[in-house]
Amino acid sequence: MQVRLPDAERASTAPREHVRLDTDWRFHQGNPADAGNALAYGARGGVARTQSQPEKWSPRGPDVAVAKGGLKEWILPAANPFIKDSGRRHARPGGHRRGAISLVRPDFDDSGWRRVDLPYDWAIEGPFLWEGAHSNIGRLKSRAPVWYRKAIVLPETDAGKSLFLDVDGAMSYATVWLNGKRVGGWLYGYTSWRLILAPYAVPGETNTIVIRLDNPADSSRWYTSGGIYRHVWLTKTAPVHVAQWGTYVHTPVVSAEKAWVDIDVTLDNGSRADAAVRVSTDIYALDDGARTGLPVALIAQALAAVAAGGSIVVHGKAVVANPRLWGPAPEQQPHRYLAITTVTGGREVIDRYETRFGLRALRFDPDKGSS
Repeated sequence: MQVRLPDAERASTAPREHVRLDTDWRFHQGNPADAGNALAYGARGGVARTQSQPEKWSPRGPDVAVAKGGLKEWILPAANPFIKDSGRRHARPGGHRRGAISLVRPDFDDSGWRRVDLPYDWAIEGPFLWEGAHSNIGRLKSRAPVWYRKAIVLPETDAGKSLFLDVDGAMSYATVWLNGKRVGGWLYGYTSWRLILAPYAVPGETNTIVIRLDNPADSSRWYTSGGIYRHVWLTKTAPVHVAQWGTYVHTPVVSAEKAWVDIDVTLDNGSRADAAVRVSTDIYALDDGARTGLPVALIAQALAAVAAGGSIVVHGKAVVANPRLWGPAPEQQPHRYLAITTVTGGREVIDRYETRFGLRALRFDPDKGSS
């Protein structure tokens, strides 16, 4: 099955593309008989207490030991960007270990699977479970291995780009394959997550994404949902680009006369070569969510050298005169601003990233409370 991405599903600010992958997935419950132990996760659980320090958590306990050959050693490396200590990061296994799992192969015939559009919570459809201890989750079945497959055509122009799969929410213990190769995964069902697709993608051809979820038993005291319950995106950028959630705007000084706006921009370099780029940011006022007029403040270009495979933070400052403050009515209205960060390499704009924010000051007074 070959599916081209319609224009209606594209939400891009050139040169970065953010493509929504919500339509025309194929859905199936249960593991294939030919999987054997290839889908064994390994020890579940996150942490273990130590006898000497029962109030503290030890990430080195036996229940976090990575079982070789299991899914766990593939899933945990996706958390490395959030682990500051490089010595505690997880190593990705070599190869892909496709094994004999038939339904992850690109040529697998999924025409008999159910066609669904995302978000798709399979568990909410029921039926209710009247037997057993299911009252804590509304007597709805939400624990079972389920599979989603989707085929897309990547244009040849995607060659050399950084490609990411962004999942806004999937419950839970997700594992992802692209073109039959195991990409990685994510454990937690309540947060969004990102995987790098470029090493496994084939621009100019049909590419098949497979996502397996395996919500564990007794994972919650409330209804958790089941399946991919939020949007899924394909993000395309230049190798050097603003990182995911890569801008941090803070306002150390705010008054009716002026507001100091500090912006920290994190750049990632997904290439194998060092890069020298320039970073600038223009700040606009928003009116009903739309950009208005000329910039109200400018952050001049700053030079940045980003090592191959590395990241760097670029700091910038600007002053907004006579700011329209954000806050509750009637004294203030929810005014917002838009920061457009541009990354330039040579004479070419290689990334553009938008950040919406408000300007306000918070004060905590012992007599009047907060304001």
